[in-house]
Amino acid sequence: MKLKGQDEFDLTERLPDVDYLGGDSTPAFTNNYQDDVTRDGSQFTGTTFGKLIFTANFLLRSHDYYDQKLLRHEIYQLFGDRELCRIRTDIDLEKVMYGRPTSFDIKFVNDGSDDSLFSIQFEIPSGYKYSFKRSDEADIDELSFGMNFQTTDVPVYTQYLERFRIFNPSDIAIDPYYQRHDLILKIKFTGDYYQISNQTNSTSYKYNDKINEGDQLILNGLATTLNGTPASQNSDFGYIKLEKGWNDITVSGATSHETTFSFPFIYID
Repeated sequence: MKLKGQDEFDLTERLPDVDYLGGDSTPAFTNNYQDDVTRDGSQFTGTTFGKLIFTANFLLRSHDYYDQKLLRHEIYQLFGDRELCRIRTDIDLEKVMYGRPTSFDIKFVNDGSDDSLFSIQFEIPSGYKYSFKRSDEADIDELSFGMNFQTTDVPVYTQYLERFRIFNPSDIAIDPYYQRHDLILKIKFTGDYYQISNQTNSTSYKYNDKINEGDQLILNGLATTLNGTPASQNSDFGYIKLEKGWNDITVSGATSHETTFSFPFIYID
């Protein structure tokens, strides 16, 4: 777990009297429809992912009633700061969730027992799980099972060519416009202008001005900055969307460039 302003810690090391018994989550599919009073049935308009619920199960080992009360207080205090906490488990060490706990009770297993069982339901408001590391930080060889990297080609997320491919292993498309997904392009280039296009889905972005050597252009979703200063006024206000799998990308206008795609991979379970 990682709480706001703190380093990540192992919950069972911080609370040695607590054993983690596993957990599970279920994606929340929401199908949306529109009704027309002049026609039968409903018109499908799209599917969204609702709030994800992750349930973590624990065993609390105490010495007596008073010891259990002290441990209960420590557990509630740990989860009571009202902020999103980052969670990952030993089953999916390369995936993280950002959630808040709902109300939970800690009760003895039965009369006369010193052990208690409890389950915490974490509400994941984004509806997603994310990769522990971003695309430009991840070691592809260390990614865990179930992250959609069944490919013979090793993805590279920093590119210098005019034509190249970017791999999105996520369960869904990375869409910074309609879904406000996290996608950052870090750009250095020489030339009169810089234009990048995704031929797979026809999204594109253009910066209409030159930049100096050593300058860094950042496209963060829909916003452009140059060396940290807002510069969207020099762009065409475009954006890049990444489809699932391989995306065919072209860069034009620049005589040379270095373009890095930085984003967390997104998973619905």
